[in-house]
Amino acid sequence: MSLAAEPLFQAKSIALVGATDKSRGGWPEAIYANYAASNPSAELFLVNPKRDELWGRKVYPDFASIGRPVDLALTIIPSDVIPDTLREGAENGLRCAIVFAAQFGEGNDPVGQKRADALLDLRERYGIRFVGPNCMGALALRENLLLYPSSRIRDLPPGPCGVVFQSGGTFQFWLQQAAVRGLGFSYAVSSGNELDLGFADYIDFLIADPHTKLIACMIEGVRKPKEFLDAAARALAAGKPLIVLKIGRSEAARVAAASHTGTMAGDDAVFDAVCRQYGIIRCHTLDEMIETCLAFQAGRLPAGPRIGMVTYSGGAKGLLLDYAQEEGAQLAVYSAETAARIHAEVDEEAQVDNPLDAGAKMGRQRAKFSKMCQLLVNDPNVDLLTLQGQLPVSADDTATPDHFAEIFRSTTKPVIAFGRMAQNVSDHAREFQKQAQVPFLQGLSSSVRALQGLVRYAAARKRGARRLPDGVKTLALMADQQDAILTEHGLTPPRSTVVASAQAAGKAAMKLGFPVALKILSASAVHKTELGGVALGLQDAAAVEAAAGAMAQRLLAADPKAVIGGYLLQEMVSGVEILLGVRDDPLFGPFMIVGAGGVEAEIRQDNAVRLLPVAADDAREMLASLRCAPLLGAFRGGKPRDMEALVAAIVGLSELYLKCRAQFSDIEINPLMVQEQGKGVRAVDVRLIRR
Repeated sequence: MSLAAEPLFQAKSIALVGATDKSRGGWPEAIYANYAASNPSAELFLVNPKRDELWGRKVYPDFASIGRPVDLALTIIPSDVIPDTLREGAENGLRCAIVFAAQFGEGNDPVGQKRADALLDLRERYGIRFVGPNCMGALALRENLLLYPSSRIRDLPPGPCGVVFQSGGTFQFWLQQAAVRGLGFSYAVSSGNELDLGFADYIDFLIADPHTKLIACMIEGVRKPKEFLDAAARALAAGKPLIVLKIGRSEAARVAAASHTGTMAGDDAVFDAVCRQYGIIRCHTLDEMIETCLAFQAGRLPAGPRIGMVTYSGGAKGLLLDYAQEEGAQLAVYSAETAARIHAEVDEEAQVDNPLDAGAKMGRQRAKFSKMCQLLVNDPNVDLLTLQGQLPVSADDTATPDHFAEIFRSTTKPVIAFGRMAQNVSDHAREFQKQAQVPFLQGLSSSVRALQGLVRYAAARKRGARRLPDGVKTLALMADQQDAILTEHGLTPPRSTVVASAQAAGKAAMKLGFPVALKILSASAVHKTELGGVALGLQDAAAVEAAAGAMAQRLLAADPKAVIGGYLLQEMVSGVEILLGVRDDPLFGPFMIVGAGGVEAEIRQDNAVRLLPVAADDAREMLASLRCAPLLGAFRGGKPRDMEALVAAIVGLSELYLKCRAQFSDIEINPLMVQEQGKGVRAVDVRLIRR
């Protein structure tokens, strides 16, 4: 694990290079003002060859004149002089530099790329590390290092949250608002373009820091995917949640694909799979990331997924039910004993269900409400509890934090309070929240997503990150072995034969047995159905010959240069159509898509995506998430499908692709026919796309 960011966050000496009170925008002066106001532990040296004195302090012309090595340089100077300036610094022992300027190769600028290469050369020659370029600085709250050009970050409280944002401007506003809500920070950095130090380096430092308990990240693009995944796995193992807001989409992942797998599983779906596999909690908005961080800052994880909810508003209950269903949240079923004891406390006509609407009067009967919540949270069927709670608007509010603190102290389970809408939070309200020991989240939707974040992270901690296995034996999949190898991996094809001509197809069909399916074989017919290259349910030899001839005519009319490689005859197989596909994502490696299959697969967009390897529990989870999942059961009186064979086929395809991914960019099966229970599956149409 790298601790390359240590000289950034724990610098004992700092050089402010470009120190001046006359620059446009005033960044040097703003950073100096933050330094002067914060009583930091690090010694500061001002560097500017054109000044002798500034702000009552001596100004040095260069690093050599300082007379000793410096840990960190803040370079607020034009980009064209940065390489030479930092070379002089590196020669005099400089360990790290924040490069605020841009123009280091962004947008394929060749002049800027030369500057970037010069910095990387300095890293190789001297070991100096770089933050940025095109960034806005960093913060070390316990060390009182406020190396950022805005006064907004001056009063941030120290606490357990580490922060890494690629966006420098959004950084300050999010930190300020999160602090208003009661979040405290250990270290924070605006990482910029990450020419050298990147997300993995900052995450590794925060993992090693004993004061950091959770890590909030805003990601515009994952520039070093392998390093990012490695760091995410280490964070999960260390029990330090990564709470992420991702914007933008990598151009590398927009590679045109000749398969449903490529077109249906876009960048975002693959990143979602990354988050699921590595226990990363993904947020939709900046506001939601604050709510989720507050929920995790409380420091408790649930033992299971069962959420208890209690409110004193019928409208809030209805909205909670809607949001819980959208997020797939599992609502606890209260035990009979708990229900009986609760029923004695609420209005006679009230239903004791979940969410529990305790009635409007309960909002004023705080001691009684606290007792009720303690009964609910200590029900053995409840893993975490969320309860309606409003922070006081002013110091005149008669509410006290004691009743919330009683609930929190009565259990070791997570206890989260929620408000129906956003509200202003005063100093008094923050102190109230601190004394209550319960995080007060704002907005019902964000609250439910934060609860699910706790549930998913706790499950990921138990499971651990599932990484690609080492030493997988490679397999060269030859055409004459294809059916046998597919069968070996649970992907049994239908009985079939390949023939060269229409006449041969008719004769072969008689041996295979009717009805049959016929498919044309040609590199020009990737999606056969669209070209009329598939005929189903053919009942005699004449129908087979006629269908083959018609297919050939249609294909040649569409592409006169098309080469027909023959025809595939298959036994007709009935069942539920499922699509299975595997391919490599340019950033994150091999992944699988499982979804509703058939010719309408792209229109239906009913699928689930996971990174490989996919295990049996992953396969069942993917299938359960599909809208078409009821078709695999006893739907409308039908017979249930062979789920065990389907799960084995999904796992088998995962294993097969890991063996032969050097040979194929995609393997897709559409449809995989899932037959009645006990009769297995049949890989009706298998498409292998060679690299």
